[in-house]
Amino acid sequence: MTDTNGLSENAQATVRDAGEKISDKVREVGDKASETFRKANDKVNQVAKDGLKTVGQFAQTAQKYVEESGLAGADVREIVKREPWIALGIAFAAGYVAAQIMRRRPE
Repeated sequence: MTDTNGLSENAQATVRDAGEKISDKVREVGDKASETFRKANDKVNQVAKDGLKTVGQFAQTAQKYVEESGLAGADVREIVKREPWIALGIAFAAGYVAAQIMRRRPE
């Protein structure tokens, strides 16, 4: 009978050790995954901030151009109503320029 008790205790200790090792491994993998997600989130946030900064600079440059060229007094709504294709072309060109600026930014 003592052998059975000893075997039972050894089996329990082995299972306990295996459970602790698995728990440690799961915790380690979870920590690594958490760190990876945090780094990815930080990088996405930085790219978004840089993109917003670039868009802001582009908007300031465009506003300055409009003010200096005398187009500031133009009724944009009326122009869009009369010439929607011109407005679409300008919107496409502005989007294309913004995309090129964003694409060429260093990572």
